[in-house]
Formats: sequence, structure tokens, C-alpha cells
Amino acid sequence: MSAPDEGRAPLAAEDEERWVAYVRADHRTGTVAALAGVFATRGVNFDSLAGSPGSRVPAADGTVEPGLVVVTFWATPRRQRLLTRSVERLAAVRRVQVRSAGHPDVRAAAVVRLPARSTFRPPDDSAVRWTGEPQGQGPLLVEGRLADVEAVLDAAEAAGAVASAVVLEPLPPAELMAEASTSILDEVHDGAGGRAGGGLPFRDAAEAVREDRDRR
Repeated sequence: MSAPDEGRAPLAAEDEERWVAYVRADHRTGTVAALAGVFATRGVNFDSLAGSPGSRVPAADGTVEPGLVVVTFWATPRRQRLLTRSVERLAAVRRVQVRSAGHPDVRAAAVVRLPARSTFRPPDDSAVRWTGEPQGQGPLLVEGRLADVEAVLDAAEAAGAVASAVVLEPLPPAELMAEASTSILDEVHDGAGGRAGGGLPFRDAAEAVREDRDRR
């Protein structure tokens, strides 16, 4: 994922924060354009937008893994929530998850090439994984939290290094599953709100929610 041309932290209003949106969407023509349009019509510029295809081979149940689009942008918390709801309404979108750019789950990787005989080392307070030998001529891989990776890149560039684009990694699968379960719980409780009498086993209620999602 490419960083902005003018630094990795462009100027923003005092009440704006930097966010990372992970959008799972079907393989359809115009999906990325529709996603970009949501931001454009609301006057929000994104730092970067990158996508990766899901599996094109159907699973045993016939389903196909959706692709992933990762967007970094600046917005107030309120506008971020409005953007998220608008993106969720797009026909091709399956799931949207948003994190503050400083959240520990937001992880990234980047490639750095140091000049010959460089003695550069990542700052001691940077919790990154540094793969490669700085004295060598090959590229070095930096992995870790987004904020830590960007701090290392800034320090490396100050030492004469050339850094490639920053690539944001998908959220941990375990967290995706936990959030999906929480979302279903919320929908089940919301759907049951205001109803008097009767009962429905949780398993049946959760299945009904999933079927309703599939029809949307």
C-alpha cells in the first residue's frame, strides 16, 4: 500500500484522526470505484487504497472468499462512523472493519534498501521485526505495528535509505471471527427488542440473521 507522496502523516484538522478501513467485498466490476465514490462525495480524501483478491477457487460449500480493500484516511470519529455505514450499504461489500491507525492490530510491512556500509539500526524503542543484514546489499524487510514501521522508515530515510511502499496486513483471523460473533449477537438482540412473549433458541436466531444477511 503506497504512502502519501508528501510524507506519511499529512496535515489534518485538529479533531481528525487517522483510520484504517478493512473492506471485504465481492469480485465485481466497479466495486473499488464505488468505494472511492463514498469518500469523494463526503469530501474525505484517503491516504492510500490498495486491494488484494480473495480466493477464486470455490470452497467445499460453493462460497468464494471475498477480496480485501484496505483504505487509510483522516476523519473525525463521527464522520468515520458515517463513512463506515455508507460503505456497508454498498451491494458488493460483505464486511467493514475500521481501526485507528495507532491500534495494535494495524500491522504493516515495508522494504528498505540502505546505502553501502550503512550502520543504521532501528531505534531501540521500535518493536519491529527486522529481517536482513544492514551491511549487505540486499533489501531489508521491516514488519510490525504501522506506527512503529513508519517510525523506522523515517529514521532509515534520514540515514540515506530508500524505502518502498508500506503494505498493510489483514487483520488477524481470530479477531475477524470474534467480531463476526459479536455482530451476530448484537443483531439477534436488536431483532428481539420490543417483542413480547414467545421464544426462539439462540442457534435458530443466529441462523436467521445469517440468512437475512445473505439476502441483502
